[in-house]
Amino acid sequence: MKTTSRKAKSVVVVEDQTAICELIIEMLEARGAYRVLGSTADGNEGLALAKQLKPDILILDILLPGISGLEVLRQLHETQPELKVLVFSAKSEKQLARGLLKVGVRGYVPKSARLSELRQAVDAVAAGDTWFSEAFQKAMADALTAPESDVDAKGSTLTDREKEIAILLAKSFSSKEVAVKLDISAKTVENHRTNLMRKLGVHDVAGVIRFVVRQGFYDPSEG
Repeated sequence: MKTTSRKAKSVVVVEDQTAICELIIEMLEARGAYRVLGSTADGNEGLALAKQLKPDILILDILLPGISGLEVLRQLHETQPELKVLVFSAKSEKQLARGLLKVGVRGYVPKSARLSELRQAVDAVAAGDTWFSEAFQKAMADALTAPESDVDAKGSTLTDREKEIAILLAKSFSSKEVAVKLDISAKTVENHRTNLMRKLGVHDVAGVIRFVVRQGFYDPSEG
């Protein structure tokens, strides 16, 4: 994790691919209109940086080590609703649309886009506008018209710890492995697991996995 001083339009970049992160920072700082206050490849560190540095703009990937980009967004939306967030991700628009709609992101650029498109999106968000790719606009429209499943609706009642454990279960960690990873007892994990399954109204880990994937917390194809 690195930080710099505040100047011009301030930006924090959370991106786990080093080369892409460096390209974004170089693109922003070469123009003189932006100042990158910090960058990190980790979701937990990204959340901490955004809270500490309070940038004007957050450029955020979704698939990250630590907590997911969506969880970063959910927590920041509660504490810093004025923060302008631009999502830059390889994750499918269809999987992301509903989750991003709930947390007020200002823009979405797919990683398949040209760097010039990302530049346009940053400028639009910095100016107080929004910028969404054409595919994402369609996905948003579909998400708005499609009914939310009962399980997804119930997911809003989960605590941050329960969401964290749900994601780890979806990644095939056992309760003992989750306990070690989170530095809590196996019994505590089992209690959280029982509570989150009760809240979701599911009876097995498969139901938890379906919820986690639909919400965009985890993409099985990414391993």
